[in-house]
Amino acid sequence: MPYTILLADRLINGRDDEAVPEGAVVIGGEHVAWAGPAAAVPAAMADSATTRRFPGCSILPGFVDAHTHFTLFADGRPYQDMAAEPDGVMLLAGVRNAWTHLAAGVTTARDNGCRGANGFILREAINRGIVAGPRLLVAGPPVTPTGGHFHWCDGTADGEDELRRQVRHLVSQGADHIKIMASGGGTIGTDPGRPCYATEELRSAIAAAHDLGKLTTAHCRAGEAMRRAIKAEVDCIEHGEFMDPDGVMRFDERIAQQMADRGTYLSPTLQASGWDTILRCRRISESRELTMQEARELSAAERETEARLDQISKLLDMGLGGRIIAGTDAGCYDFSFGHIDYALHLMVAAGMSPMAAIKAATSVAAQACGVGAEVGSLEPGKVADIAVTRGDPLADIDHSGEMEAVFKRGAQVSPQMHFPG
Repeated sequence: MPYTILLADRLINGRDDEAVPEGAVVIGGEHVAWAGPAAAVPAAMADSATTRRFPGCSILPGFVDAHTHFTLFADGRPYQDMAAEPDGVMLLAGVRNAWTHLAAGVTTARDNGCRGANGFILREAINRGIVAGPRLLVAGPPVTPTGGHFHWCDGTADGEDELRRQVRHLVSQGADHIKIMASGGGTIGTDPGRPCYATEELRSAIAAAHDLGKLTTAHCRAGEAMRRAIKAEVDCIEHGEFMDPDGVMRFDERIAQQMADRGTYLSPTLQASGWDTILRCRRISESRELTMQEARELSAAERETEARLDQISKLLDMGLGGRIIAGTDAGCYDFSFGHIDYALHLMVAAGMSPMAAIKAATSVAAQACGVGAEVGSLEPGKVADIAVTRGDPLADIDHSGEMEAVFKRGAQVSPQMHFPG
């Protein structure tokens, strides 16, 4: 078998707590054949290999984004405006977004809600090599009550029997996992501070999914929704804002302890607290004074982001760091694709070490998404999904967004958008 050896200043394999100086990864076909110090590459592999050198760079596993919406637009519009777009336009946006994320080093992503069959079609197009994108894990339409968050995706179900039926329908359509809207959100007419399913309704959907071998994740902005979802044995919570009915986020140590006791994963989607708005306003302020509206947007985003970072800091103090995973929520509002580095930046700002943040976006996220046996770390036998970043992300986590090269299944991703074949 012909091998390709990647050499860089350091190897961060996604599993160990220390980087390997002068590291190497040997690619054999679509898989990792060997990974470790460059000086220790087996001679039998080195003798027949093509060598690629990346001086000043770091080799990491391809990133895993646990929360995306590929067929949304990330253009700042509210949901009702995006929902007015036809399916064909949503799919074309999905093609663009999938390539943008892949080129930024995201080689696996969980799509947590789309309308109808859009996500399944996009996944099929990527799998068949028609378009380029990450390995997609698709939920399809999220399960939501009548008039609930994302109800326009056509996943409405009310009551235990309907929830079970909807889960079975989604799995029959090819859902990789089940997404449940356990509280309101940004959809008009819903309340993010209140739960929208009873515990037994959640339990019926989660049990049905587990019976079919599928993992579950629940949109929970409300603290009470978090409590109910944990009690119903959900596998992962999205957002987890501890929000009360009055709209105020109040950290609840009892709910956090329940998460710890159950081993529930948390995808906090910190970027969704307004980080893109903060960066946009900061860029504007470098060239002119912010308008009053822009200043208000910046102030609100900074307050929410600080509150969310404080929540994650408290979870870290409680020892929950190993269950926190990276998710961007890209596609909604102005939450941009191509920037999982924002999630890593914010996790470090909350108190995670750079290595812990990298694991949250590689091996830990892969495990939470049910694909840890295939991806998430650079070990022999795993799929050769690889990100090569300029600089050292352990010294400055923002280097995680400075991509030198990306490999998916052992093949380098083109730096320009193209259609394979």
